[in-house]
Amino acid sequence: MNNGKTRASLFGLVALYLLYISYQLFQGRNETDTTMTPAARYLFIALFVIASVLVLIYAWRIWKRSKQEDDAPPQEDDKTSLK
Repeated sequence: MNNGKTRASLFGLVALYLLYISYQLFQGRNETDTTMTPAARYLFIALFVIASVLVLIYAWRIWKRSKQEDDAPPQEDDKTSLK
């Protein structure tokens, strides 16, 4: 497996986890036994959603770049150079 695809998959999992955290915050928005104000809760929900979208975009770009590297023909080594 390509390193770029593995890295993109891991970033995708991170983005899904950030969405999960924002969903959990959204589920508990009506709780009264908390020290978090409603404004702070909505702010963190928005921050986690925005961060997850940005991480998903970054993961998609990494995945596309690694796919292009897989499709490119392999480079030949220069056998006359010292290693």
